[in-house]
Amino acid sequence: MGRSRGGVSTKLHAVVDTQGRPLHLTLSAGQRHEMMMADELLAQAHGKAVIADAGYDSNRFRAAVRSRGMKAVIGSKRERPRRLPKSRDLYAKRYLVERFFHELKRFRAIATRYEKTACSYLALVHLACARLWLEA
Repeated sequence: MGRSRGGVSTKLHAVVDTQGRPLHLTLSAGQRHEMMMADELLAQAHGKAVIADAGYDSNRFRAAVRSRGMKAVIGSKRERPRRLPKSRDLYAKRYLVERFFHELKRFRAIATRYEKTACSYLALVHLACARLWLEA
């Protein structure tokens, strides 16, 4: 998938519902930017708003969110000359994604990345997500 000083690395991208349960997961190489997967994640998003961190801040992505009839609640990057406004109440719900990743890292095999291939790793992540859904 990708190489870092520690070896092979990947990034896990997720779309979660309003209760922090995973709806869609995808992997990318660890050195690739989050925006490379933004269109795929947006295609799986449903609802009235898309809440994302500053890694997804771009004019093109914000326009794509608006074109789907959703509100873009995205933190502004530091490079922006002027910060764009966002709903603080909605942005506070971004903790649901962080909580999902925290719950996922409770599974030791996922946190330490025992699986060598991306396919095996993603399958293990899906299995862990199924267990999270059953526990909810």
